[in-house]
Amino acid sequence: MSKIEEMSVNNNTWNRIRYTFYQPFYDLAGNYFNKYRALSIEGLNLRPSDKILIVGAGTGLDLNYLEQQKNITAIDITSSMVADLMGKAEELHLPVEAHVMDGHELEFPDGSFDVVILHLIVAVIPDPDRCLSEVRRVLKPNGRFTIMDKFIPPNGEVSFVRRALNPLTNFLFSDITRDANTLLKDAGLAITNDEAYKLGIRIILGKRGKKPKKRKLKKERSLEVEKTALRERSIDLSIATSTPSTSTRRKTKTDTQTHNLNLKALSQFPELETKRLILRRFSIADATAHYELRSNEEAMEFMDRPPCESKEAAMKDIKETHQHFRDKKGIWWVLADKRNNKFIGYVGFKDINQKDKSAEIGYVLHPDYWASGWMTEAVAAVLNFVFEELNLHRVVGNINPHNEASRGLLKKFGFQKEAYLRQDYYFNGEFLDSEIYGLLADEYDFEE
Repeated sequence: MSKIEEMSVNNNTWNRIRYTFYQPFYDLAGNYFNKYRALSIEGLNLRPSDKILIVGAGTGLDLNYLEQQKNITAIDITSSMVADLMGKAEELHLPVEAHVMDGHELEFPDGSFDVVILHLIVAVIPDPDRCLSEVRRVLKPNGRFTIMDKFIPPNGEVSFVRRALNPLTNFLFSDITRDANTLLKDAGLAITNDEAYKLGIRIILGKRGKKPKKRKLKKERSLEVEKTALRERSIDLSIATSTPSTSTRRKTKTDTQTHNLNLKALSQFPELETKRLILRRFSIADATAHYELRSNEEAMEFMDRPPCESKEAAMKDIKETHQHFRDKKGIWWVLADKRNNKFIGYVGFKDINQKDKSAEIGYVLHPDYWASGWMTEAVAAVLNFVFEELNLHRVVGNINPHNEASRGLLKKFGFQKEAYLRQDYYFNGEFLDSEIYGLLADEYDFEE
């Protein structure tokens, strides 16, 4: 958990605790909002064929108003509530697919749902921007949503009473000072109808809108003179590419001194873009492509780890990347070809060390894309991100000494050889050597 989360009462850990405690009384309290649930769902004009997602479904109070639907998925972060929801679905004879899942990281492919229902969740979830961005991602191009929650008025004015009560309400159940209009606009969701009711309740109907322009983060650059220790050998530094094929930003040197990572850069998953690639988060829909890559003998030649054995194992790997990102311990991007969104490889960092401001890079590219500059584009983009936005001080590369392609790629970006470790790694019945490379923030200065 980050320091930011530790200082706030509104975080996932506290939400799990308080809603587990509230569970015996949840339905009793939730019944107050039933008339609003009914109005919200009625406004959707649902079709029997609609594929529906309920985010923050709780014990399943919305199911009473979805009895004609046959394709419902429901998620909640509290496992005991999901268990109650499944029991309610069984009582109503509804075919509901229920998951314990974080609303910040919806583990569904892009464009999966016709409808998303968000009742009493946008004002509760720690990062509503991230949640609503995920909602937009999983909605189909013509998808629609409904929100029922406690928001400030559409004019954006926050009354003195709201401000005074918010510390208490935020501790007990939710933030009552959130601006729905701004949140939805920033997420790329368009409002089609907005009705206000008692006690600040609003029912907002809308649809997936145009993708919002990315907000530029303030760039910070640090120079640090601390030595960092050599990290243990890691995984995934493998297939490299040759010549760069897109220009990258030149590093701007500053004299700013800071000893902290900019964890705000990881508040939501950072999608990156190059001339030919979109670097995006892994989704469960990538499991087949990930399995095919990680079981490809040519791609795995210098990985020095067992190949992926099944699609299920690939799904487990993908979920681990999500957890590592939530824990601020690692970040992994899918390399998607802009022309067709095809999965062609991945790149990322593991063992992010907040104290030493260091991490280890890894990457794999499908052999069909070797020697054409694809990985050069990707590595340039992610190094720019971790040095300029995340404020890393050092990146480590650990390669099999026989991997000439990876060695060439690292040297292209200014990595310097720091160590040769003899037989430090046991794999597949033999001891293997390791070659260690390092790159400091003030040494990185790459352009085409």
